[in-house]
Amino acid sequence: MPHELALGEVFVPPFLVVGTLALVLTFLTVTLLNRYRLSRYFVAPSLVFVAIVAIYTILIGTFFIRI
Repeated sequence: MPHELALGEVFVPPFLVVGTLALVLTFLTVTLLNRYRLSRYFVAPSLVFVAIVAIYTILIGTFFIRI
């Protein structure tokens, strides 16, 4: 299990990569929720955003990039 990922000549911690991917996927998910007007069913959309980031972080960290 690598402790750091090598991107070119730069070593990056895996949690930084996983967190960045989770944020990008969350922005895409929230955009789709807003486009199809599904976000109106949430009482606190900002908490839903944080929850989706946490879910994506756990899923990516478990199945794709081991943290």
